Amino acid sequence: ILLSGKKRRLTIIECGCDINTMIDLAKVADLGAKLFYLSGMVHGEYQKQEIHNLGRFISVMKFRPLTWQTSHPYVLADRMEELTNPEDV
Repeated sequence: ILLSGKKRRLTIIECGCDINTMIDLAKVADLGAKLFYLSGMVHGEYQKQEIHNLGRFISVMKFRPLTWQTSHPYVLADRMEELTNPEDV
């Protein structure tokens, strides 16, 4: 999900429950020191109040670049895969 405004642009990525995915995502996340837990989806959507609270928290917090990001200004990928079903696009 990409959210943008006049002063800030956010990309929200849902992370799976395996530690390797969490570590990889933490390397590129501006909010890598924060963990947001949502209780789950109901009828394919997250709870409206939880998303509202998440948005309110993000809107007031100050972003500071992580040490890993500032010392590694590049990304190396050994493989990219498109997982989207072509019929869904």
